[in-house]
Amino acid sequence: GTRSERANESADHQARAVDAESACHYRRMVFDGRSLDGWTVEQEAEVEIVDGQLLLRAGLGWLRADHRVRDFRLEFSWQALKPQDYDAGVFFRAQPAPGQPFPKGYQLNLQENNEGEIIGVPGTRTTGLIRPGDWNDFDLLVAGDRARLVINGKLAYDVRGLTEELGFVGFQIEVPDGGQFLLKDIALTEVGFRSLFDGKSFAGWESGTSAPLESCWKIEQRLLVCTGEKGPWLRT
Repeated sequence: GTRSERANESADHQARAVDAESACHYRRMVFDGRSLDGWTVEQEAEVEIVDGQLLLRAGLGWLRADHRVRDFRLEFSWQALKPQDYDAGVFFRAQPAPGQPFPKGYQLNLQENNEGEIIGVPGTRTTGLIRPGDWNDFDLLVAGDRARLVINGKLAYDVRGLTEELGFVGFQIEVPDGGQFLLKDIALTEVGFRSLFDGKSFAGWESGTSAPLESCWKIEQRLLVCTGEKGPWLRT
């Protein structure tokens, strides 16, 4: 593109980064503790669910969420089961690389002594924030060209320099050398989106005909449920 087009793109990135925390957003728990619904295991890797937690059990590959995201906040807790020399990672804005165990894109490191570093992005090395042998809480915000990481409640860094714009989020599985990892409390917030359903009311929805909604629609356990009775279609 032209210089002015590139400048406009850069300005747009900056605006999205600045507005990320105040913009509309949609937060959801992306692991329910019971199944891998919404996730895909890539390459020669094995994942299990143990006591409601994800166990990265064996092989080389990655576990990715099913949908690509652009600007997001990822919150999760992890624990390395190998006492030393453990190694895994978090991929984001990543694209599958056919024939390769790991994707192309950014990697947030979970390697011993490099926890939290985004490989290839200056200013992302951290020290003294990890609880060895215990659970660690990571809170990663990615918006435009910005990456901010909070480790165990403390700011690790807030940097710029990202160039890739869109891709998958996933967890690296590198068990032969890096050992097994446990993951839990995985929440993904997509910045710039909001849920069309609040889980408790018909706010934002209306009957598609003159008949009342309640003649065939109800809300049950945070789900929109059609009862099967005669009634209207539901529309936003």
